[in-house]
Amino acid sequence: MEEIVTALVKLYEEASSGEVCLLASAALANITFFDTLACEMLLQMNAMKILLHACSDKERVDTPYARDQIVTILANMSILDQCASEIIQENGVQTIIEMLFEKFSSGSLAEVSACERVQQKSAVTLARLCRDPDVARAAIKHNCIPRLIELCRSPDERHSSDAVLVACLAALRRLAAMCPDGLEDSDFQQLVKPRLVDSFLLCSNMEESFV
Repeated sequence: MEEIVTALVKLYEEASSGEVCLLASAALANITFFDTLACEMLLQMNAMKILLHACSDKERVDTPYARDQIVTILANMSILDQCASEIIQENGVQTIIEMLFEKFSSGSLAEVSACERVQQKSAVTLARLCRDPDVARAAIKHNCIPRLIELCRSPDERHSSDAVLVACLAALRRLAAMCPDGLEDSDFQQLVKPRLVDSFLLCSNMEESFV
């Protein structure tokens, strides 16, 4: 595994083609599902920095499909406690929050689905990382809470995805535990205080009321 992961990270770092980056990151994403050892290897190889820097390169990471693979790797790596300091050091919190704003351009079903996955996994990554108070404070500083609330309350913003809704509610609750003053009372009463399933049903019913 170490040889494969090392080769894929090197391929990703040196590739100038968006297609090669997509394929390399997809392979890495699949490997991180197999064993947490792969995530530990990626952390040691400075992969966090490589992936986050690539997100700002529009020639290499230019589609929701590419960002889907990157945020998948970040989500799987975020189970490691050491990831929090790396994320902060590389300004990764801001990058992950930017993924919450993922939009499709063509409107194809495949692209819409990719956008949903990017939003869902970025929210999952935030929820995991915000167990660290420093990450939570950084997320709040970058106005993460208003965007999470918007995704919960606006079906159009989350492409009417239940998976995105659940992930955003979980992230919002984690952040609220760290900084309860960051929410309006109505948001706290509806999105944080009830059971998760009750908040989910409330937000799901918002979608039905528009039909």
